[in-house]
Amino acid sequence: MGQQRKKEMRREMRLMLANLDKRWAAVAHNELCAQLVTLVTGQLSVPVQHILCWVPCFPGEVDLAPFITEMLMSERKVYLPRVERDEGRMSFVQIGEDWGAKLVPGARGILEPPLGSGEIFKPEYSEDVAVIVPGLAYDRSGRRLGRGGGYYDRLLSIPEMREASKIGICWSMQVVHDTPTDAHDVPMDWICHERGALKLERDL
Repeated sequence: MGQQRKKEMRREMRLMLANLDKRWAAVAHNELCAQLVTLVTGQLSVPVQHILCWVPCFPGEVDLAPFITEMLMSERKVYLPRVERDEGRMSFVQIGEDWGAKLVPGARGILEPPLGSGEIFKPEYSEDVAVIVPGLAYDRSGRRLGRGGGYYDRLLSIPEMREASKIGICWSMQVVHDTPTDAHDVPMDWICHERGALKLERDL
């Protein structure tokens, strides 16, 4: 039953995202990035120095380029993912100010930093790390519905990443009453969308 609910919700959310009004989205991208800057620079309990981010690939995804640019200007370290398909995991590569011109197509055509183009993020001490996590749906208990690859759940479940700030990124219409999850799914600490940031209350 849970897997069927996931499948149905993924289909519904993909359809909704594919049909976003482009004029609305053009404004909402910038609004969301501004909300995320405020969250990362002023609302988290620990100052952030390392940011694990991503770039959009699928229809309707948030474009985080303005946020990435501002974080680089603030001299924080920003990393983008490379998918290691043979190993079923992601590594994160540090980027510089010219990052946009250097990305190359990787798994499923998703743009990623070339191998050897920057320092690899090594999760040893994660209190000053913010992980910006994509998703198809979230609920107010922090549960997240991803696209099914499991890459972020594997990353966030390792002990070294326990203290990282986990921030789910979506549009406000992707926040639902209840998100179907499995035992291995890692909950978020925050949700950030174009209307603001929400600190999440975990189920006990």
